[in-house]
Amino acid sequence: MGKAVTAAFGILSLILLGGLIVTINNYSEIVRSKDAIIESGRQQISILKEWLKGNITYYNSRLLHLNSTMASLRSRLSSLLSENRELQNAINNYREIVRSKDAIIEDKERLINRLQAWLRGNVTYYYNRLSNLNSTVTSLKRELSSLLSKNKELQTMITSLSKNYSELQRKYESLLNATLRSTLKDPTWEELKRFLESDKTDELEYKPQEFDCTGFAITLRDNAWKWGLRCGFVEIGLSSGVGHNLNAFKTTDRGLIFVDCLNGDAIAYVQIGKPYGKIALKNVRSRYIDCSGDPTRFWGPLNYTTHPSPFSYSYYEEYKRRVKFYEESAKAYNEAVKKYNRGEGNYTYSQLKKWYENLEALREEITPVYEEPGIVNSIEIYWN
Repeated sequence: MGKAVTAAFGILSLILLGGLIVTINNYSEIVRSKDAIIESGRQQISILKEWLKGNITYYNSRLLHLNSTMASLRSRLSSLLSENRELQNAINNYREIVRSKDAIIEDKERLINRLQAWLRGNVTYYYNRLSNLNSTVTSLKRELSSLLSKNKELQTMITSLSKNYSELQRKYESLLNATLRSTLKDPTWEELKRFLESDKTDELEYKPQEFDCTGFAITLRDNAWKWGLRCGFVEIGLSSGVGHNLNAFKTTDRGLIFVDCLNGDAIAYVQIGKPYGKIALKNVRSRYIDCSGDPTRFWGPLNYTTHPSPFSYSYYEEYKRRVKFYEESAKAYNEAVKKYNRGEGNYTYSQLKKWYENLEALREEITPVYEEPGIVNSIEIYWN
């Protein structure tokens, strides 16, 4: 009995041992499989670590870039929110303006409606007024036509009277000449100069269409008659299309001398085909400063020259050359002074001082300078 139990236990032990061995083998296979899996996982982890080590810098850079982009977007969002608030405020302001304009428009529309109602009520009245005005205009046109016709008749009468006046003036001049011829005399140049210096005709006031050059010439002629001097009333035609009146004297020692007392006593230079010229009475002289040198070096001692006929047209042409010399020299002097003040140029103070003194002396001889009104194309002289 005991042996049987022992045998049974032995067999049972063998069976259990066999089963344990099988189980152990199975688990060994399972363990080896898990170890292989774990080893594979370790290898993958190792590979992943190597990959992460190689790419972490890139992803850090990307992260920094994304953080910067996010900050920029936040700043832009803040700016947009601020702009949105400003736009909202502007919209609110414009809404207020629109409401204000709408109110103004409503007021204007009400005013227009009132005006339209008023015009509808008064249009008949204004139509009648317009009709009356048209009638008045028609009447005035007829009156204007009548006045123009009368004016034409008056112009014809004035032309006729003017012709009669010219004829009477001619007869008067002839009678006056016949009456005074025995008492009037031709002056010497010095007598003429004394008369002009004492006469006040040049101080009279010029009044266009009332007391012009004709009035000055007639007054000087009459004053010369009171002095017992024969004087001519001169009419000249100019290329500008206008005429001019002056006076003439036959001096016994200098010949025919023209005098123009408009804007101051002056000797006139009249020659057909040449510009009409004037020189102030005080500046007509036989001896004057020589201006034949270089106008840009006018600082030396003054030289003087003479002209044989100070009442001839050649004298006037020489006078114009002296005026041009003065203008060129004055311009050069001003430039020289500028250079001297800048420390430039070769001029000394004494040269500039003498140059200025010479210019002043020449200016006294030529001023005032009269403007030339045109070319002389006709001359008529009427003697008393």
